[in-house]
Amino acid sequence: MSEKKRFTEIDALRGIAAIIVVLYHYIILYDEKFGHIKENYIEIFSFGHYGVQLFFIISGFVIYMSVLKVRSTSDFLTKRAIRLYPTYIFAIIVTFAVVGISSLGTLKTGAADMLVNLTMFQDFFGFKNVDGVYWSLRVELTFYLLMAILLIFKLERKVMIFTGLWLLVSAAIQLTNGVMDTEMTSLLEKFSMSNYCQMFIIGIMFYYIWQHGNHLKYTLMILVAVVYDFSFEGFTNGMFTLFFIGVFYLILNDKMQWLKSDTLVYLGALSFPLYLIHQNIGYIIIHKLESMGYMHEVFLIIPIGISLILAHLILHYVEKPSHNFLFKLYKNRRSALPNMSR
Repeated sequence: MSEKKRFTEIDALRGIAAIIVVLYHYIILYDEKFGHIKENYIEIFSFGHYGVQLFFIISGFVIYMSVLKVRSTSDFLTKRAIRLYPTYIFAIIVTFAVVGISSLGTLKTGAADMLVNLTMFQDFFGFKNVDGVYWSLRVELTFYLLMAILLIFKLERKVMIFTGLWLLVSAAIQLTNGVMDTEMTSLLEKFSMSNYCQMFIIGIMFYYIWQHGNHLKYTLMILVAVVYDFSFEGFTNGMFTLFFIGVFYLILNDKMQWLKSDTLVYLGALSFPLYLIHQNIGYIIIHKLESMGYMHEVFLIIPIGISLILAHLILHYVEKPSHNFLFKLYKNRRSALPNMSR
């Protein structure tokens, strides 16, 4: 199968995951935070937070492929920064401004929080996220830093040793926290992303299956990751992980043709700006609608539509232009430094 085809399907899958997360936030999490005025509000998307874990599996697949193609550690980190920061910074500014003029005081953050958020390392420094969804960026950043260490020690081709050790260390961290249950062990568990390492490992294994075929060692590592998931994250989490694994196997075997829909592929392109911009702004819209008497679930089409429009505008007027400019600038700079080392 061609690389282009594979990426089309995975991008579409990312778009579906983004919409599921949006619906979870608007239906379930909004109700937990503020309470929908309408009684018996639908709860069908109570499982929607698992969509983020699908993002992590996709990230393991896509990012490990890029790790194997980059020239150096700095090359990898620079490309990741170019991909993420322009869209992220713009989303922070818009969200901070909209929340600042809203009546939902619990969503507000201070100027210091906003400034630290611009670094994307606010969770590490103990500052409040401008938008609640940014917590997952901490997990992604930790994964990128781990990949950078992998590149520094030139271990990127020793995937089975690396992933096996990663799972062992993560299990030790979780067991230690389970036994000791101190603030330090809790922080270690949080910032080591040991709760999510299995997702990235599953994605990495699927990349190798795509590249080299369904060898037993890759399937066994996925099985070990699933056992880890059931053991430390619970039955429901493990069942959704199995479901995502099934979806990936279907994609690898060309059984998900409908994912090539132009609409779904475009939704995949919107997924990153949509994820970053939808939550707090959507909450503000829902709160305003319900205060005006528009309480039925059908009116969710308004915050969803506005979030999609914002994501579309960000994609075409922020993300793409900034990427084109910065990648061109970086390419020219890199051409002048052909012997960059790891």
